[in-house]
Amino acid sequence: MKTRTKTILFALTAVLLFASMVQNRFNWQLYKPLKGVVVDQPMPELTFENYRDGIFQQQTEQHLKQHFGFRDPLFRLYNQYLWDFYGKTPVTEGQVSFGKDGWMYEPWVVADHYQRQFLNYALDSTQMATKLIEEAKRVIELQKTLDSYGIKLFVCQVPAKDLIYPEYLPENQDTRYEDEPKISARFFNEKEYTRLGINHLNLEQWFLQIKDTADFMLFPKTGTHWSRYAALQGVDTLIRYMEHLDSINMHNLVIGPRYLHSAIDPDDDLESLLNLVRPLPKPKYYYADVKADDDTTATKPKIIIVGDSFWWTIAVQLPLGEIFSESPYWYYNSSVYYDPRYNSVDELDLTEELLTADFVVLFYCATQQYRLNDGFTLKAIEALELVPEGAELDTAAFLKRQIERTISQIKVDPEQMEMVRQKAEANGYTIEEQLYYDAEWVVNYKIEQGTLNWPARKKVTNTKSEEHGIQ
Repeated sequence: MKTRTKTILFALTAVLLFASMVQNRFNWQLYKPLKGVVVDQPMPELTFENYRDGIFQQQTEQHLKQHFGFRDPLFRLYNQYLWDFYGKTPVTEGQVSFGKDGWMYEPWVVADHYQRQFLNYALDSTQMATKLIEEAKRVIELQKTLDSYGIKLFVCQVPAKDLIYPEYLPENQDTRYEDEPKISARFFNEKEYTRLGINHLNLEQWFLQIKDTADFMLFPKTGTHWSRYAALQGVDTLIRYMEHLDSINMHNLVIGPRYLHSAIDPDDDLESLLNLVRPLPKPKYYYADVKADDDTTATKPKIIIVGDSFWWTIAVQLPLGEIFSESPYWYYNSSVYYDPRYNSVDELDLTEELLTADFVVLFYCATQQYRLNDGFTLKAIEALELVPEGAELDTAAFLKRQIERTISQIKVDPEQMEMVRQKAEANGYTIEEQLYYDAEWVVNYKIEQGTLNWPARKKVTNTKSEEHGIQ
């Protein structure tokens, strides 16, 4: 009997080891992969030196830990065991902070609520205040420079979970800085932006206002970003702000009927880091399909987004191509997304990109505003200061965008449109032709008067409007 038991156990062990080897060899994806960031450890090359020093053995061990068969489901089973029996997780406190009633937060979100996040960026509150003031001055300088080219820059202050749902935060465990002066970027920047006249849209304050009346969750229980449905409401407001800021008519969102569904990525992005077998108990969330309206008079501007990961929740569900002509996303002013030409901002011709945009948006949530826009404003100011006389920029694209913007501005003004109709009838043109000629004349007039800078610092011949004598 003992021999039979040993034989069965040996056979099962051999089968499991063999199955693991086969799965590792053919990489069959029969299960959900683990979430999170892992630095891959490749199989080292065997040399006499690294074998003698023990480096080969160490690196081989690290490689095998990452690449044995059925690794992902086995890790999930182990994590579920720890969670069910001990209420623990291998995920470190540096990745997830557990609040009340099963709510989760990122640790830096918690730190910012208790006003110690700034210490990761400055020695004290005085130094942090100085940095924020200097950055605000760069933002207003860049705003004015871009405005002289007819390009609108604005800051979108994105909400963070700690301000909207502070009632579920964990208690403050770090009392080392209780007696030191503190600073919060979200409140400090709001005052500076208002004082300096910086264009800004404070969605965080708007979320606070609607928190008690909204019939949907603004942030998910086990996620760090705004909920997908809340992000739709936020970007709808952002589009209307852009229309107001530049007096244009854009395609607006048509949000379809809501439906309840279990969490859809990224509404459970913190929970996914736990890599459990079973999902945690949480409510269902509202979702909706979305498209752009079919307004034939709307313009599609080019927008550049410089910001953090909150834009992802918008980008994954928004029909970007139906609303914007281009919408490159410069993630933390580093990686480039939604622009097939580039992978990194280091590859960009920054002057060219800025001067062919219609809007530039600084899009950071409250806990990331200490990053000072990741150096974007300084580089942008330098790039625009270096535009030389007669620079070989895409001036045709610049002129085209200015004309399109002017046409859109005329269309939203009933009095101007009536004048256009009258002039079109007198000149024998269609309304669209007259709109183009008038807009082209306006753009060149602004360039001549110095109220709209031209990238090459010179007037472009206005052939159509001058040929027809249109004023």
